[in-house]
Amino acid sequence: MNQPDAQDLLLTARDAVLKQLLPALPAHVHYEARMVASALLIASREAAQGVACADIERQAMAGLLQDQASPEQARSELAQRIRQGAYDHAGEPRARLLAALRAINRAQLSISNPKALIHD
Repeated sequence: MNQPDAQDLLLTARDAVLKQLLPALPAHVHYEARMVASALLIASREAAQGVACADIERQAMAGLLQDQASPEQARSELAQRIRQGAYDHAGEPRARLLAALRAINRAQLSISNPKALIHD
């Protein structure tokens, strides 16, 4: 017997909210029900893509910082370097920063708002 995984359960719950609960709810709470459905879809994508997204961030940060700090430490170190002006001038370091931030942002958007990537 196959057990559904978290992504399957979240998508099933979303489907129930949209197809069964929403039509039965009063109109004044439809917006909230759609927000719940949207949150379930985002959580489903997080379950499916969260590890890959974290790996992309880890690789991008390691390429910039040349170390294997925790994600929190890496973000803090990168923010400090940006405040100190390490990437202010055009050139290879700045290009690497922008490429890393784009990769991280694209990975995060693929979870939170993949429609934003359609025009990219």
